[in-house]
Amino acid sequence: MLRSQRSTIAPTLLLLLAAHCGGPSGSAVKTPAGGDAKKDDSIADLAASQGGLASLGGGRNGEVGTGTEAAMSGPLRAEQVIKGSPVKLDGLLKEWHARSAATESIRGKTDGLAFKVAVQYDDAKIYVGAEVDDKDLVRTKKLAETEDHATFTIAFPAGRGALKAYEIGLFPGKPGEIAGAVRWLSGPSKGKEVAGARIVEAPVKGGISFEAVLPWSSFAEARTMRVGLRGALRWHDGDGTAERGVLGTGKGSVDAPNDLPPLPTDSEQAVVEGLLSPNGLANEKPTVDLYVNLTGDERKERVSVFGKYFTICGPTYRGGTQFFYRELGGELVSLEARDLTGNGREDLVVRRRFKTPSSVREWLEVWSLLQGDEPVTTFGHEIAVLSPDGKRKVTNAARIGVKEIEISVDRADGWNAASYGEPITSDVEPILFPWGTVKSRTFRFADGKFAKASEETQAGAPAPAAAHTGGGSTPTPRDVPTPKVKPGGDLSARVLESYRRDRSVPASEKARFDLQVQLDGDARPERVVLLDRDLVVFGPGYKGGATYTYLTLSQFAKAADVRDVSARDINGDGTAEVVVRGVRRIAPPTGGPEVEVEALFVYQAKDGRLTRAFGIETAREQGGKRVQGLVQFVPAAGGRGFDLLASPGVAKGWNAKSYPWPQEKSGGALEPLLLPWGGVKSVRYTWNGTTFEPK
Repeated sequence: MLRSQRSTIAPTLLLLLAAHCGGPSGSAVKTPAGGDAKKDDSIADLAASQGGLASLGGGRNGEVGTGTEAAMSGPLRAEQVIKGSPVKLDGLLKEWHARSAATESIRGKTDGLAFKVAVQYDDAKIYVGAEVDDKDLVRTKKLAETEDHATFTIAFPAGRGALKAYEIGLFPGKPGEIAGAVRWLSGPSKGKEVAGARIVEAPVKGGISFEAVLPWSSFAEARTMRVGLRGALRWHDGDGTAERGVLGTGKGSVDAPNDLPPLPTDSEQAVVEGLLSPNGLANEKPTVDLYVNLTGDERKERVSVFGKYFTICGPTYRGGTQFFYRELGGELVSLEARDLTGNGREDLVVRRRFKTPSSVREWLEVWSLLQGDEPVTTFGHEIAVLSPDGKRKVTNAARIGVKEIEISVDRADGWNAASYGEPITSDVEPILFPWGTVKSRTFRFADGKFAKASEETQAGAPAPAAAHTGGGSTPTPRDVPTPKVKPGGDLSARVLESYRRDRSVPASEKARFDLQVQLDGDARPERVVLLDRDLVVFGPGYKGGATYTYLTLSQFAKAADVRDVSARDINGDGTAEVVVRGVRRIAPPTGGPEVEVEALFVYQAKDGRLTRAFGIETAREQGGKRVQGLVQFVPAAGGRGFDLLASPGVAKGWNAKSYPWPQEKSGGALEPLLLPWGGVKSVRYTWNGTTFEPK
């Protein structure tokens, strides 16, 4: 389904080159052989060859997965040995979990055979237990492959879209007569015994049972990989001269590892039991499987997407018995991993697509595990807006490197400054327009997020004036561009020093946000600084250039709760307003988990004062349950500035019956979050001269 949808919507060109590749950002892309890229070359392949991200552009843009994705359930499961209860290797399976019956007749005659198996593991070893019903067991000192024996085929993820498989022969002996053996049946060591492996058998009614143990170190990939395994166990019935039949738990082989069934471990079984089974997805393959280092230890995590669910699990992630999931809230376009924050762990580069009644929006995000074990969004930018039929579009290009991301104008087809009327997103950085004043922006990673570091401007292209009908004034342009925003630098440094003295703020305390933009007065810009929770405004033309104004954002409990400070002209007066996003934390009066209320606030710096012009709740979360609303900047009907359009979004963990609060009404100190079941389709807020009010 994803591929057919992509065929009708032209993909965004994402040129993703690692910063360490060398050359200026405008350098021509080179092929691995050193020549210039041809028109038909895949940008994805070229980027990947130079350290970029494989599937974010070019010919392979239509593929989300690799074709080797595997479900998290199968005919076998590997269970972790309980600490303090080691496996007693005596050939008997009394302490083992329930065995799985082999039901697949691989070849030959298997009538009269029964083979039941189980797999366990600990940090150092993997164990195989089996019970065999075979009344005519053939075993000699030769332990030949034409005699009765079992095989264990196991495969590990080994790079994007690749599997590395091994086949082990498990040859039970005869107690007191013939010693059993564990041998390689594939690879350069074929025929040799597996170092450190053992097998112990015991007679049972109608056949034998056995236990075998192999060191994980037998398999090179097992050092880092304990998820995404494939595996099959088989009983080979032989008469000493030829093989009569093979009964197993699944198909596949060393030469066809992708046909092997999944062999899930405990962390994957937790995903199945806690998420996939309740949602009817237990036997489904994910659209994406990534094996990545998110937590920084030796073992890799498995990142998978099942329908609308994004999941993380792993042998050491959350103790190896729990997992993380969230709803994507849109269509996944692609998912890649690389270290972008420079901490030695991989971050996730996510492209999501959202459909609205009038357009399709595409976001590029970076999700990172920083302090905790849940991914947080460290970067978000809209990179495409398309009409539903894909014939009109605006796209941006992205260049991604370690600790630096550059977004630049790409192209517009079917839309121009006059005809484009889609809402401007507020949840992530909005798309850059060919007719806008910003040609590109560079974001650098600092203090836990990618923040604006610099931008390149362009002249822009105002919309054509409407036809004059006579007698009136010249028509107003479609919109007045937001005043240029750039880092604060040293603008009015002495005034900032005065603020620090007055408020006892040490010079060593760094501003979390520091902008330079025109807010009030003459054409000279003001400086907007956030220190702790104080929003401070000053500048050469503000209040005579001699003093400052500040406002403590007391709605936030601590400085870290202020997530973002930006500026743009929202009311259309030609100067910018300050936009603050953050989270308010509320302790329920009846007890229970803390309630997190995410909100957006708009402030004006006029006449020497900072005042709040608008505030709206955008999301609410408690105990892992969440409702996410949608708030967008929409071009105002009067031709200048923007209205704010609030709409219901998505809910995770709550529904109309379980959500503990009613749909609140407009008109309070903070405009309400619109609930998916609240009965309000949307609310549009327009500027009335002093504030934004519901239209």
